[in-house]
Amino acid sequence: MFVELGLAVGTVSLYNYLNSAAERKFKNNFNEVMLKSGIKNKAEETYRIYKIDSKGYGYVCYLNNVKGLSVEHLESKLNILECNLNSIVQIEKDRFKNYIKMYVVNKNINRFDFEPVECKNNLLYIGKDFKGQSYFLDLNKDPHVLIGGTTGTGKTFLLASILTNLIYSSSKYIDLYLLQICKSEISAFENCDCVKYSAYSEEMCKVALLKLIKEMDRRSEQFKKFGIRNITQWNKHKKGKYMKRIFVTIEELSFFMETDLWEYIMKIAKAGRSVGIHLITCIQRSTATNLPPDLKSQMTRITFRQKSSIDSINIINTTDACKLKERECIVDGNSDYQLVKTPYLDEDYVILHKYVEQIKIPNEDETQEILNVKKINNKIYSIEQPKVIDIEETEIVEEKPKRNKPRKGVISLEDFKNVNSKR
Repeated sequence: MFVELGLAVGTVSLYNYLNSAAERKFKNNFNEVMLKSGIKNKAEETYRIYKIDSKGYGYVCYLNNVKGLSVEHLESKLNILECNLNSIVQIEKDRFKNYIKMYVVNKNINRFDFEPVECKNNLLYIGKDFKGQSYFLDLNKDPHVLIGGTTGTGKTFLLASILTNLIYSSSKYIDLYLLQICKSEISAFENCDCVKYSAYSEEMCKVALLKLIKEMDRRSEQFKKFGIRNITQWNKHKKGKYMKRIFVTIEELSFFMETDLWEYIMKIAKAGRSVGIHLITCIQRSTATNLPPDLKSQMTRITFRQKSSIDSINIINTTDACKLKERECIVDGNSDYQLVKTPYLDEDYVILHKYVEQIKIPNEDETQEILNVKKINNKIYSIEQPKVIDIEETEIVEEKPKRNKPRKGVISLEDFKNVNSKR
């Protein structure tokens, strides 16, 4: 018994010693970087770590305030810190605290498959931050989302995971509109119960947007009538008249910019937040032409890797997007600037179909083209495309009535001629 106890104590002591050794090494490395980076006041004082906590992702460090220096001095050397510490560094300063908190992430997040995270319908699940915590956007603060990045970096996969999590968590409390021109990558969701409209052409998109503008105006009048400021307040006080959030998903926003639909999209971007109508869009090139300032100011931008520093600056005002790795994105919101890793999806959406069975996945059955789809009481009624068959005139055989009885409502061509000749 005493031997086992001694081994346990020894193991714990060894673990603590190794951890403390790693912490000491990190502290010394940080202090050396501070001295050589030139951050110091007139008294030759610089920032020092006085407390360090080990975490699964790295460290949380506490730095003393330095007379004559501000947190901006430290933030100006952020790139140097990250490069020399081989880490992701985030700096946080509470104005009422006498210290600076520094998060140091020195362990990469491994690939993780999509799993739905239950949440309220005002939250969009994006992925995990580099501390391993689930990261959400609050639509009350970030009402519209624009996802950018070069081809193949994960825009459509992120859009698909956002929609799946919404449907899984809040299907009864949301309406989805799927709008797309030329591309059809979000059509996999069109059979979900909460999808109220799917548009595949400019004409169909116009019908949907006009319907949304009308609903936006109706809700605004209702809010004005009852002294309500936003949809959250409405649902709090009008529980018997619950108002669903509406999500307008646009696959490639640039296709809409040179059409008459653009003014409708801008109207939703400017006035949709309070009435609970939200845009979730994708864009491939974030040039000044494709991303007008008036739209950019209304949107929370999420970017995957960008090809050039110019494209990165256009979407998030920094060059950070050029350095992103696979499935990494930067969220530039109204209240946050965060590096996030997005979940893995397979190209066939089998993972998503596991949680939302109405999401379409490839199958061997031939699918007939549908000309029109109407949804009534959660049932889908479709008009299938008729088949046109070429036949020779000699192959047409006139059907003769059985037992020489005239068919009700049908007359022969000869009888028709006789009737007309008598007139």
